[in-house]
This record gives sequence, structure tokens and C-alpha cells, in this order.
Amino acid sequence: MLERITGTVEGIDGSFILLRTGPVVLRLLSPGYFTRRIEAGAGVTFFLLFQIQNEGNRGVPLAVAFPRSEDREFFKQFISVSGIGVRAAARAMVIPPDELASAIASGDVKVLKSLPGIGSSRAKQIIAKLQDSFAGMEFTSGPAGEPGSAADARAILEQLGVPSSEAVSLVNTAVELIGEDASPSDIVREAMKAR
Repeated sequence: MLERITGTVEGIDGSFILLRTGPVVLRLLSPGYFTRRIEAGAGVTFFLLFQIQNEGNRGVPLAVAFPRSEDREFFKQFISVSGIGVRAAARAMVIPPDELASAIASGDVKVLKSLPGIGSSRAKQIIAKLQDSFAGMEFTSGPAGEPGSAADARAILEQLGVPSSEAVSLVNTAVELIGEDASPSDIVREAMKAR
């Protein structure tokens, strides 16, 4: 099975990364938290999850790209929840897996409901299925306040359907209230309260 791949990013097509490896260009699905950090021209190595999706009466191959093997392992657990397929999980993951796992472990329904395609009942279902798996774990997705937290928060809000100009205003207000060292998910949470 495919484990990882190295190549050069040719571009982004929605939630897909176009990766050139030798004479071949692959179209790899990628979770939102990762896709927005990728730049064209970058030489990269991705960890892959290869799945066959049933679409009607045919099987369609789908490869999902991750920056770390730990992110791929989280994704495997996430799609083990009934009703969450590969495409839906990639679309929902607008925050890094470490932050998402922390929200699941603490039973934070609000954070889960803020994800695209995840409603109240699905959020509760995710917590019921995965909370024990993440309980007692320490989560780190990088230092708090790393450059780009506000930009990441704006991108998350825009993926949630908030108009760009409103997202900028909401993020600026949230950063004033909770500080620049806040994580993207904390900024989004504060921004959604204000909305």
C-alpha cells in the first residue's frame, strides 16, 4: 500500500493538492487545516491514506495527504465514526488534529459543531465514539501564538461560510479580547460568540 510520497506542489484545486512526482501529477485530497498551508512550488513529503470510495456502482481510488503520520492516524480514527466518510472528514478538519482530538477528549460539542458538515447530533456521536481514545492524552499542535494563528482562524471562518470582510473583523475583535497568543481554534470560538 502507499505509505508516503515526495514531490513538488504544482497547485491547489479546492481541497486537493496537485503533486508532481516524476512525470506524473497526482491529485491528493487534503484536510483543510493542511491545504491552506501548502504553497505551489514547495518540495514536500506527504504521508498518504489510500481508500477506495464507492460512488454508485463503481469504486473510485482516493489518496489523502497529511503532513505527519500522527495526523493520518487521527484521521483513521475520525473516519471510524459511523456516517463520517473520507471526503466529509477532510472537509470537517479545518483545525489541526491535535486541537480536534483535544476538543473530543474534553467533550467540547461547541468546537465540533463549528466544523463544516458537523451538526449537534454528529458532534455528540463523535464524542461518544472517540472520547475514551483521546482521554488523558497531551495534545500539541505547535507553540501557541505561532505566526499565522489569526490567518488560520480567518481561513477557518471563511470555510464555515463567514464572508471574508466579516471574518477579518471577527478575528481582529477576538484577538483583542483573548490575546495574540491564542490558538486558531480559540480565536474561532471567540469570534463565533461575537457573531
